[in-house]
Amino acid sequence: MTTNATDLPAGSEWVSFRSDDGDTWLFDLTYFRSSWQCIYGQGCAGIEEEQDIAGHRGCCSYGAHFADEDDLQRVMKIAAALPADVWQHHAEAPVDAPAGEWSSWVDALTTVDEEGDRVTKVVDGGCVFLNQPGFERGPGCAIHVAATDTGIDPLEWKPEVCWQLPIRVEHHLDDNDQLTHIVRQWTRADWGESGADLGWWCAEAPEAYSASIPTAETLRGEIAALAGDKIADALIQQCSGTGTVVALPAPTRRAATGKT
Repeated sequence: MTTNATDLPAGSEWVSFRSDDGDTWLFDLTYFRSSWQCIYGQGCAGIEEEQDIAGHRGCCSYGAHFADEDDLQRVMKIAAALPADVWQHHAEAPVDAPAGEWSSWVDALTTVDEEGDRVTKVVDGGCVFLNQPGFERGPGCAIHVAATDTGIDPLEWKPEVCWQLPIRVEHHLDDNDQLTHIVRQWTRADWGESGADLGWWCAEAPEAYSASIPTAETLRGEIAALAGDKIADALIQQCSGTGTVVALPAPTRRAATGKT
């Protein structure tokens, strides 16, 4: 696919960095300079048609997709190690399956959605790994809780899509085989037709823009997992005004303002 500057969403400023392997990483500077932060458990109203703060389902109302087979197998191995005291739906796990027989775990904990994608199973209105209100350890992702208990960064254990949202990454290969990764805010439109039906969406909710530091710092771990430590730190410097990279408005905005 050829990358076209006019494909970039208008209304944002952008900054790019070149990785050591030659790829270009293009970030929505407007978003990463903002004060957005995840407010799960602190006013998050979920992603269903009706706002529901008390349900504490966040963005876990539906089955989580997997980036690839490696992502799927890694999560299944983590699931096999989850103790019942941190996972409300531990009874769904095929604990009697022979060691290393991951197909049993895939069959028990995932399903195939209408589009043919492998996703985690939904139990009681949420992902099979979502602990509901009333559970002894409280509501939230069982994998996240277990990782935190172990001193592990939850990013290392959770399905990739779970820690990337609301970051959206698009990969574009131009006619010269130059790969550009566009990293921006996930919008309602990115949900497809269902986006218009969301009763609430955190990326556009004023109450989620409440952090005392830029989003680039809040999501530093996520950015590093995507683009590496060097680029994550460079983005933070740029957002704090201490970087040396000059950020330019998106080309469509420059054309409109007469700037070149």
